[in-house]
Amino acid sequence: MQAPRIIPADLARGSFFDLLQDEDRSLSTIQVSEEDASQQRIDHPMLDHVSFEKVRFTASRFERLDLTDSIFTNCDFSNCQFEKASWLRVQFKDCKLVGIDLNEAALNNVTFDHCQLDLAMLCDMRFKNVTFTNCRLNGTSFMNNRLASVKFNECDLDQVAFNDTALKNIDLSTCKFERLELDAAAARGMIVNSSQAAYLAAALIGIKVKP
Repeated sequence: MQAPRIIPADLARGSFFDLLQDEDRSLSTIQVSEEDASQQRIDHPMLDHVSFEKVRFTASRFERLDLTDSIFTNCDFSNCQFEKASWLRVQFKDCKLVGIDLNEAALNNVTFDHCQLDLAMLCDMRFKNVTFTNCRLNGTSFMNNRLASVKFNECDLDQVAFNDTALKNIDLSTCKFERLELDAAAARGMIVNSSQAAYLAAALIGIKVKP
């Protein structure tokens, strides 16, 4: 896992809206805090070496959002549309991403730490070296994805839909869920704890395990 290659304290202060003054819709080497950038519509914005803290992006649409070496702390991305995004070495901490749409995106070396991703649309995506730690993904759609070195650490995954996503070697043993949506083919090779195994045996092939 590669961390973002920036030191936030070394960045000059700026505004997200500086991006609108750039003809390429590019923003680089700045830090932004306590700003409201909600309900924006920008095609293919490019952000690199940036740090955002307490910024609201709610209900914004940034199709093909490029993020590189960026950190987001306590930001709100609820109901944002980021289809076909490309993210490299990006960190999200204490962020709200409820209902976010990242369909067809590519994530490489991305971490989500203590984030809310309930009801997110994470389908037809490519994940490489992506970690979710202490995150909530209740009711999230996680279908038809390609996973490489993806980790879920102590996450709430109740009612996540993993249909058509191969979970071989994906470890869910520290996570909690009452129900998952997946088929036997997707579950093959998945790593779970004993109580989760009993649920999956009953849900997928009808086997009942006595306590």
